[in-house]
Amino acid sequence: MPIKLITVDEKERGLLTYVSITHAFNDAWHLLYPSLLFLIALDYPNFFFLGVLANVVIASRAITAILAGILADRYSNRVLFAACAVLSALGSLLVGISQDEVSLALALFILGVGIGIYHPVGMATIARNIRQRATALGIHEAAGILGYGLIPVVLVSVGIAFGWKTAFLIAAGASLVPMALLFLVPKQFDRPRLVKSEDNVPASRLLSTLTERRVLGVYMTSAFMETAQNGFTTFLPAAIAVIGGLGEGRVAGLSTTGLFLGLTILVGIPGSLIGGRLGDRFSPHRALAVLSLLPIPLLLFMGATEGAAWLALASLVRIPFNATSPLINALVAKNLPPGIHGKAFALSYSLGPIVSSLVALLAGAIIQAYGLPWVFPLMAVFLVGAFLSARFVLRPARGASSGSPMPGQQP
Repeated sequence: MPIKLITVDEKERGLLTYVSITHAFNDAWHLLYPSLLFLIALDYPNFFFLGVLANVVIASRAITAILAGILADRYSNRVLFAACAVLSALGSLLVGISQDEVSLALALFILGVGIGIYHPVGMATIARNIRQRATALGIHEAAGILGYGLIPVVLVSVGIAFGWKTAFLIAAGASLVPMALLFLVPKQFDRPRLVKSEDNVPASRLLSTLTERRVLGVYMTSAFMETAQNGFTTFLPAAIAVIGGLGEGRVAGLSTTGLFLGLTILVGIPGSLIGGRLGDRFSPHRALAVLSLLPIPLLLFMGATEGAAWLALASLVRIPFNATSPLINALVAKNLPPGIHGKAFALSYSLGPIVSSLVALLAGAIIQAYGLPWVFPLMAVFLVGAFLSARFVLRPARGASSGSPMPGQQP
């Protein structure tokens, strides 16, 4: 008997199918630069400079997410989805034809702009229109991981065989696939449906909610968790090749580094599904506190091991990492009014990358000075911050249930 993950009607199914497929491509492009980093390093052998480039991508997508979130609360989602596809394609194309450091940085900036549009738009659309919100966000996250894990395997293999620029050129064409699938988005879900007077809230309401402890706790936990995950992911492919010892080898024409990178990411799919189910059934803040602690010993050991043991640890880290994402997203949707869901998800999505943009520079400098293994124990520090914010800031006030609404919201 098949397992039924979620109950949806036909229109909800169409929307969830579209955002899941689009998320798969969008998350794959998040990993596009990191997955090809060890090949780009052959042409630009300075890890501090490569950290600066990572900073460019992270910062541009974070800034764009804020603007996209504002627009998602007012305008056509289809137009924003299309802009995401076009700008991602343009950025990838320009990377593929770049000739020097300046043109490469500019191209990666445009790619970051395209990548940054999707998440606040996609997640706000889910939160407003699908009834089983946390479970839908878990499925959405799992689809992103599927693309995150499978697409880079192909592109890394292309990069090894034909050069990293060719891989970006192929990515440019693939970026346009979501454009052809826009018909899946039902017309009634194309624009925000704000039917209650309390849903029509000004953007300033988002900032005012930051004085409320539970909202502040959601964003603090999200920022710490995203920083740790982004730092881990940025240098993971290079570490698989160097510390894991897989290098530029190939199996059946596919890159061994790319294959293991895909496997490492795919291991996180059960985590996303489990996190989504936890969000609909149990107290999300307690689950977040526990899940933020689980990767810490693994990251510390990654700084002291190599070879097969390091590869095993790198895979296990993904499970608790990915389980936190649907929990955080469900808490954002639950604790903030629908009228600012786009802005709320934009802030959630951009806070981590903004901090991560600085951490990428720090990590690049540490790698340059002390070696690649040191970057992973560094990420454990941010997980301690995630635990403290989830445990002591995000938890409900004494006497209130974890599911009680925020002031000004409907139960």
